[in-house]
Amino acid sequence: MGGMEARTSVWRYFDIWLVAAVLLLTSYGILIIRSAVTGAPAFEALPGDQIQWAVIGVIIMVVIASIDYRVLTSSHWYIYAGLVLALVLVLVAGALGNETRRWIEIPGIGIRIQPSEFGRIFLPITFGQFLANRRNRMNQFSNTIASLIYVGVPIALIFVEPDLGMSVLYISVWFVMIWLAGLPLSHFAILAVLGISAIAIVFPFLADYQQERITTFVNPEDADPDDRFNIEQAQISIGSGGWWGKGYLNGTQSQLGFLRVQHTDFIFSVVTEEMGLVFGSLVVMVLIGFILWRIMRAAWLSPDPAGKFICVGIATVIFFQTAVNIGMNVRLVPVTGLTLPFVSYGGSSLTTLFIGIGIVQSVLMRHRKQEFG
Repeated sequence: MGGMEARTSVWRYFDIWLVAAVLLLTSYGILIIRSAVTGAPAFEALPGDQIQWAVIGVIIMVVIASIDYRVLTSSHWYIYAGLVLALVLVLVAGALGNETRRWIEIPGIGIRIQPSEFGRIFLPITFGQFLANRRNRMNQFSNTIASLIYVGVPIALIFVEPDLGMSVLYISVWFVMIWLAGLPLSHFAILAVLGISAIAIVFPFLADYQQERITTFVNPEDADPDDRFNIEQAQISIGSGGWWGKGYLNGTQSQLGFLRVQHTDFIFSVVTEEMGLVFGSLVVMVLIGFILWRIMRAAWLSPDPAGKFICVGIATVIFFQTAVNIGMNVRLVPVTGLTLPFVSYGGSSLTTLFIGIGIVQSVLMRHRKQEFG
């Protein structure tokens, strides 16, 4: 009977508020995707697909929450090796889309998996345990270099795909997690100098379209009108939405097809144009803010350093993607393919976020010391 009691007591700590916020945001996203693809027959199936992914996501979340996250942290080297292998596979045999190799096509069922999306959730697990194991060595520069190599391998593989947005996302996860683990400021200073030199060296090797995106951002006047078009349409959408929006299914930019990739990269523009600042942007930002608060609460409650690091890593992913996605919609950052968490269309993107929430729940449900073992 003891085991049974322990099991029910663990579920007592399951954060139902976190799940409620995630489900609300996902449902809101599905409504907006439906509006974004209205009048585009090629995309009509997308809202239905997204509902299926959401259902699969919820099931996976519950399954993962029921698994002790220490099972995952104890096999962190295997997870890391799997991630690196998957990224290598993408480069060797990946499916092409828009001049980039990011997907592995599963033959027979036509499902495409994007390993970098899975990696952004699994990296916090493996790197969290990596940092927890090396807590006593945080002052050694050799340890800092080791951590850089550790994250550098997947980042290099993603960068080559090429996927600039994801590479920067991984770097930010590394930065926040190692800062939390207590990296000395002097190390940061040295790394910053190295980083700036690296950017100068790497820029000429970026794919043409990536260089264009960055130059379009830095110097929009000289940019190719085509590159500028989407960003300007996004700004028009957001500007014209005003406080209350034009009404669901009534956005002119989105409904008349001015906005491209509006169901993924530029969904925030559709939200703001149709639902306005009050019922659109604000709702999305408040829900994401609430989700982040609940994840940070789990980090704060966890007595286990690896558990803490994992939650903070997952929160960083959600925060960074939100900031970059909204930022590129309002022209604060260059356009990268980072989607708006839980709102943008995408199977890999949505299911991996649900995996992330499941891991946070697992950490939270086992935060009481006496239930360890």
